[in-house]
Order: sequence, then structure tokens, then C-alpha cells
Amino acid sequence: MRNYETFRRDGPDLPDGHARGPGGVAAAGKPRVGVAPRGSGQRPPCAPRGPRTPRAIRRQVLVNLAAGLACVAVGSCLGWPSPILDRMSSKHWRWPGVGLERGGGLGPPRPLSTDEASWVVSLMDLGIVLGSLPAGWAADRWGRRPVLLSCAPMFVASWLLVLAAQGPEFLYAARLLQGLASSVAMVVTAMYAGEVSDDGLRGANSAMVAMLLTLGTVVSYSVGPYVTYRAFAVSLLGVPALFVLCFCWAPESPYWLLVQGRRLEAEHALRYLRDAGSCPLRVCAEADRIEAGIMEASDAAARSSPSSASSGGLLASFRELLVVPGPDRAAFALVITLTSLQALSGSDPMTAYSAVTLPNGFVLGANEVVIFFGVVSTLSTGVGAVLMDRAGRRPLLIAFSALQFASLLASAVYYTLDERTTLDMSVPEWVWVPPAALVLYGVSYPIGLGCVPNTLQVELFSTRVKGVALPAILVSFNALTFLVSKLYQVVWDAWGKDVAFWFFTADCLLAVVVATALLKETKGKSFPEIQDLLDSRRKRRSAPTWPS
Repeated sequence: MRNYETFRRDGPDLPDGHARGPGGVAAAGKPRVGVAPRGSGQRPPCAPRGPRTPRAIRRQVLVNLAAGLACVAVGSCLGWPSPILDRMSSKHWRWPGVGLERGGGLGPPRPLSTDEASWVVSLMDLGIVLGSLPAGWAADRWGRRPVLLSCAPMFVASWLLVLAAQGPEFLYAARLLQGLASSVAMVVTAMYAGEVSDDGLRGANSAMVAMLLTLGTVVSYSVGPYVTYRAFAVSLLGVPALFVLCFCWAPESPYWLLVQGRRLEAEHALRYLRDAGSCPLRVCAEADRIEAGIMEASDAAARSSPSSASSGGLLASFRELLVVPGPDRAAFALVITLTSLQALSGSDPMTAYSAVTLPNGFVLGANEVVIFFGVVSTLSTGVGAVLMDRAGRRPLLIAFSALQFASLLASAVYYTLDERTTLDMSVPEWVWVPPAALVLYGVSYPIGLGCVPNTLQVELFSTRVKGVALPAILVSFNALTFLVSKLYQVVWDAWGKDVAFWFFTADCLLAVVVATALLKETKGKSFPEIQDLLDSRRKRRSAPTWPS
């Protein structure tokens, strides 16, 4: 497959029987593009409802895969503490290596206390909170592609700080920097995945990006227990480098280009992404549809709040999300509720603390169980990507939130019996419960709460407010995950780990209730149809907007 720069240089592929003249233009005297030869019986390439070609699907998937490598870097940072926390409580946590820890000028590294370790885990979430709104503003100001590429140097710098750390101070700085880089990666990747995918692939591509984040945690789980501290950091440093190599050829978001008034560049990107080089009419029609949606949303905002529309900027977008009645406000209320439930369901402690939470005595060691948990989570996210546009968002969220509730309930009951009764829960008849519940969590969370809210935030918001809505949601999500990650160890020490698991269990039960009562199905719907669904005052569209 040709990359985007080659496509722009050489022009579109022409149908069979066409020749290319100088400058990439079809030679004179050849059949016109979009018109089938007489008597051929072939359907013209520009037929209004031509199906997606395999090459168009492949291009969209590969572009999203390249962008999603930034989320692999995020996942590797999230999973990094799990195999390394126990090692950091020893004075030889950097051993074996060379130089400082073997009697160099600075002496051996200082062991981390449990409180310092909890800060190392949670400061990444604080960095995401601080960086999310600037990331969205920058993506709206300078474009999705350059801003997303800018996260790679921050990831590299953070791993260099990890390599240089002799105590908690450099690790604190590294985790904050990883949070800032992760905020850019998650905000902009979510924008990009929704804007380069057509309606039928949007859910699958968004779920694939979530799967890549989980894959990053598997990389950390699989490498960390078996290599030295330095080798671990160096191996994870290669992930952002791979992202830059793969994503540098990708096109800019056609939505953003049209918002900026750069119609010609947007059509170039759409021709590449939709494999419509031989059908300029379909590209023009889709560009017209996107522009019409942008203008319609702007007009609706102006009618609802003329003062907000005239003020412009971030303040106007915030006002529209929080005050102005309409589909964007309804979408914001729904998505921020679901992502808050997602953050409070225990995903971060499960990722970072599993190796130290699991009891001993099972047939597999804690690190091996955590690796299996990571692999299962990644595969489940892939299954969610397949099911998202087949089963629908609402059934997946209800069913798999209920399954997650069952897994957490089993863990909560086990730890309550273990810590508050005289029963011996370390016997073979019971010790399998926490590992099995963790694996069940790895099956259920990625498909339900881990995937569906992320897909909804990609497809519900208009382009005009997306640069504010997605960062605001990410800020609230990571503020909650910061509190959960920081307080998990505190609650464990003060009241027992079962208290935290009972809280996570109640949260998942509430998620089932909210999804059943409030969530509406958006599978296969175009953006105007979704906006109609969110706002009962808008006139319903009886047919999908062409081209589908």
C-alpha cells in the first residue's frame, strides 16, 4: 500500500485501461474517470452508494493503527509500576547494572516507602489532568497530526529520567512527564480515530485504539519481571520511536482541515482514506456533507446562544457544553457520567497493583497471573472492536458491566472472608478465586466500561466542541483515577483491601443501571443522525446522509 505522501505526489490510482500523462493527469483520449466503457456492463466507479473497498478499509485501519502506537506508549507507562514496585522496596532495585548502584559517587539507590511508591503510581494520572485541556486546544490550533507527533519526545525524555533515577525525585518528574505525554496521546488519538474513519468503521477503529493501549500494558507485564531495571526502561523507550516511524506518513484529519477552510487538502486526505481517487464526485460529496454538518452545528449554536457564538474560543465551547441546551450538552452529560463510572471501577489499581495484591499459593506466581491478565485484556479489547459495530454499544456495556460486577463481587467476598474471619482462605479450594476473578475482570472491563465510553466520546460530539469536550472528559476521568490510585494503598493499610473492592463492585452495579436507563444505541448511525438522537427537538432523519 502506498503511503499518503506518495499518494499526494503521484495522484490517485486510475482504473484499468487508463493511462497517466505528464504531471499525473490522465492522458487525453482515454475514457473519462467515473464513466464505464460502453457495453462493459460495469457499474460506474462514482455510483453514489458504492461499497467500501478492501483497500479503503485497509488504509483506515493502518492509519488508526499507526496513530494508536502512541497509546501503546501510554499503556507501557501504565503497566510499568506493576512488575517494578516490589523491586523498589529493596536497596538493590537498580541492580544488576553499572556505575552508581555499585559504589559510584552517589552510592546505591534509596529504597522507596509504600507512600512514595503510591505517588510514583498516581502522579501519571495527575500529569494527564494537567495536560488534557492544553492538548485539546493545541490540536484545534495546529492540527491533530503535528500535536500527536509531539508526544513522542516527551515519552523519550521521561524514560531517560527513569534511567537516571536514584530515588523518588526523578521518578516523580518522569511520571508527571509521562502523564503530560499520555494526555496528548489519548486526547488527540481519540479525535483522530473518529475523524478519519467512516461511519461503519468508527466503532471498530476506536476500539482498536483502546486495544493498543492494553497491548502496551502487556508489554510491560511481559518484559518487566525478567529483565533489569535499566533494560526495562530502554526497551520501553523504543515504543515512542516506533510510533514516530509509523505515523509520520499519515494524513491530517479531513474534518480539521475543513474546519480550517482548507478544502483542497481535505479532499486529498479523503481520496486517500476512502480509496476514492478514481471517483472525485464521491469525495466532493463527503466533503460537502462534513462542511454542512459543521455549518449546521455552528448555526444551531448561534441560534441557541448568540452571545456565546459571537464570543468564540474556548469560553464559547465550554458554555455550549455546560449551559446551551442541545445535543452536545446531552452528549457531555452522558459521556462524563460513564467515564466517571469507568474511572471508579478499579481499572488503575488492577493495572498497577495486581502483582502485589494477589495472594500467594496459587499454581502460578503473581507475575505470571498478571501477564495472563494482560493478554486476556488485550484479546478482549480486540473482541470488543469486532462486536462494537455488530452487537451495538448499549448491549455490550450492559452485559459486560454486569460481568465485571460479578468478578469484583467474588474478589470482595474473598478478601472479606480472608481479613475479617478466621477462615483459612489460602487453601487450594479458595486461593484460586482472586486470580480467576482478575482474569474475568480482564475479559469484561475492556469490552464494556473500558471500550464503550471511549467510542461514545469519539462519535457524539461535533467537531466545533470536540477540542474542549474530550480534554474535559479526560481531566475528570484522570482526576478520579489519580484519587483511586493514591487512595487504594491508603484504604488497604487503614481498613483492608476488601473495602476498596466493595466500592468497585457498587460502582459497576451503578454502571449497569445507568447504561440501561440512559444510553441510546448509535451503531451505524451518521453524525447528523446521532445529533438528532441526542436532541429530541431536532427533526429526525429518515435515511442516512449520503455517502454512507
